[in-house]
Amino acid sequence: MTNSRNNSNEKSFNFFLPIAFILSIVPIIVRVAAVKLDENAIKIWGVTVKADLFSQRKALLLMIFSVILIITCVIFFKKIFSRKDKLVNYILIACGVFILFTFLSAIFSKYRQVSFWGIFDRAEGFITIACYIILFLYSLYTFKTTNNYKYIITPLLILVFINSFLGLFQYIGQDLIKTSLGASIAGASSNSGIDLLNEKGTIYGTLASYNYMGSFVAIALPILFCYTIFEDDVMYKILSFIGTLLSFWLLFGSTARSGIVGVLGALIFGIIIFYKPLIKRWKGLLIGVVALIILIIGANFASKGSLFKRIPSLASDAFSIFKDTSDFDYTNYTPVKDIKYMDSTTEVVLPNDTLKITYESGNPVFKDSNGEVVPYALNGKVLSTDSEAFKNITFAFGKLDKKSVISDSLLLNINNQPTFLFKLNESKVFHLIDISTKNSFDLQTPETFGFKGKEKLGSSRGYIWSRSLPLIKNTMILGTGPDTFVFDFPQGDLIGKYYAYDTPNIVVDKAHNLYLQIAINYGVIALVGFIAMLLIYIIDSIKLYALKNTFEDKNQMLGAITCLGIIGYLFAGIFNDSVVGVAPIFWIIFGVGIAINFMNRENLRKKSNK
Repeated sequence: MTNSRNNSNEKSFNFFLPIAFILSIVPIIVRVAAVKLDENAIKIWGVTVKADLFSQRKALLLMIFSVILIITCVIFFKKIFSRKDKLVNYILIACGVFILFTFLSAIFSKYRQVSFWGIFDRAEGFITIACYIILFLYSLYTFKTTNNYKYIITPLLILVFINSFLGLFQYIGQDLIKTSLGASIAGASSNSGIDLLNEKGTIYGTLASYNYMGSFVAIALPILFCYTIFEDDVMYKILSFIGTLLSFWLLFGSTARSGIVGVLGALIFGIIIFYKPLIKRWKGLLIGVVALIILIIGANFASKGSLFKRIPSLASDAFSIFKDTSDFDYTNYTPVKDIKYMDSTTEVVLPNDTLKITYESGNPVFKDSNGEVVPYALNGKVLSTDSEAFKNITFAFGKLDKKSVISDSLLLNINNQPTFLFKLNESKVFHLIDISTKNSFDLQTPETFGFKGKEKLGSSRGYIWSRSLPLIKNTMILGTGPDTFVFDFPQGDLIGKYYAYDTPNIVVDKAHNLYLQIAINYGVIALVGFIAMLLIYIIDSIKLYALKNTFEDKNQMLGAITCLGIIGYLFAGIFNDSVVGVAPIFWIIFGVGIAINFMNRENLRKKSNK
């Protein structure tokens, strides 16, 4: 394959080099930061300070690098920026729409502090979004030669190797980040308040969650796999092959179905683009694919099936989409159907009865739906009953805090799990309060759209999406502000949460969908701008590379495989939102993809003019 240098034999400083450094460093930063919550966040979590291990320092470093890039662009403006064609200009206009309406959404947001600086465990406010766009534009204009692609491949390999190393220990339940050495490196301590929720047997590396590992692999795996096939340099070919194997390890070891969907999406487009060249290399490809399948199956067998453990659920979810669940009522499948207040009585509506609670003579009194007393007696520190209808429900009755003069709180436990907390109000009624914040609130029955009976689809993403889609009608022009999803989601929908997550005491803080996230937080117009950028690029890529008999030079091959990485991320984005550990990788590679497409169009124009 011809190694085209494409007009760049200059020996001056390579302005694309800083991108390689950013790409290698930002995603692997793991450093604890204490984040002071604003008044809106305090109402959600009930504390004033939260610890953040995976987002804040990544975002801070990204800001520092972005300032350096801006200064570099100002000093070397003429050397960096050059004219592009109309197609690139259309993408830049769409990008302008995206960032403008994201900025306006932040400016006019009710949650301005979070909108600009981000929430504690995400750090993806407008400032971070602006940094993404800086990376995107800088990459687009400084990638000017095929040689620069090694500054993409090498960082991707570094990220894969580091995350695979950490992932091995996470997979076997010996997470290095949780060790005393790992904690000291990350600046954490035993009382830092960080709870790493990832379970044994799932890989999250330095990306906070196995879901985000899926988004990363959806970018890296298609690029490394195709690079292994088409690269002629033996060293890079070997390293890319190793990186491909490790990417498969990260894919299945993370158990992220979003990553599998992303890779499958890239595979479909890869077949369209590379069909004819692959046919010519079918023997080598077949040997490689068979060897890969044998290795993966062997690894799955050695791990007693844990690598493939979530694939059946992916298939099950896919089939369940087509089931008719229009008459499904999820409240029939929760231990509590509703909580109501009738005069001085609190009614806990159960599937087969209703437990009525009143406050009499300094103690709670319990009755069934017929008004008969349910005999609750003190058993240790809890109130329990032998009544068959209510034996799974116990209570803890006492003072809510040190300020309480009398016993004023009632904690309802279901199967010994703390579930609902009540406090006596001024009317001597046990009213529902938030377990974390201790603030009084009423149950919500939010508007929903779609996914009825499919709330548990995609690890309960169906629940989130059904409650999120109606929010879009309020964000057609401007969104609620970057990173503010947690404030507008109906957190008071406790019964819905109970069905979806088997507990009502959970905070839903993200949309688990890149496009919903943008539509709600940045506004539908910003989403249109984002999608327009991508459609222009992908359609252009298909025109340039699809179903070619062969690729004439390296630029064409690199353009094609870069497009597959972008497509993988976008498919994974159906199930994952943007996050500061992965999004910079996407925006950099997106800018590179546009730059390579421009170079290839210029080459075609020159050939057609000869």
